[in-house]
Amino acid sequence: MKIELSSEELAEELQRHLEEKRFAGASYDKAQRTIEFPEDMSPAQWASLRGTVEKWARGRKLEIEESLKIRSQPEAAQAKTSTKEEEAVLRKRLEALTPKEAEARYDYLQRKPFSELTDEEYEERLVLAQTLSEKPKSK
Repeated sequence: MKIELSSEELAEELQRHLEEKRFAGASYDKAQRTIEFPEDMSPAQWASLRGTVEKWARGRKLEIEESLKIRSQPEAAQAKTSTKEEEAVLRKRLEALTPKEAEARYDYLQRKPFSELTDEEYEERLVLAQTLSEKPKSK
C-alpha cells in the first residue's frame, strides 16, 4: 500500500503530518516519491489513513487520483482446487448418511443462525439442501 506524490516537498510534508497523527511504520522512497505502508495493515487502519490523507490534501487544494494495481494470485488457483476436493469429501461423507440422518443434520444446521455457522457447516448446509431437494420425498 503506497501513496504517490508529485514532489519531494509534498511527500516529506505528508510524511511529517502522518507521523504527527501517529501513523508510524511508513517508509519513504525518494526516487519514486512514494510513502509505502506495510501490506498487513487492516482495512480499518487503511481507511483511517486514507481519510487523514484526503483531508490533508483538501486543505492544500490538491487533487487526489486513485489507481488500481492488478497482479496474479497463484494461491487462488490452488484454493479453487482444494475447495473442489473438500466439497467432494463432504459430499462423500454426506452420502454415507441415511436419509433420516441427513434430514436431522440439515434441520440442526438450519436452526443455527448464519452468523454462528462455520464455513464448513455453511457448505455442509448447502450440500444437504441440494441433496435433500433432489431426492423424492416418500410419504
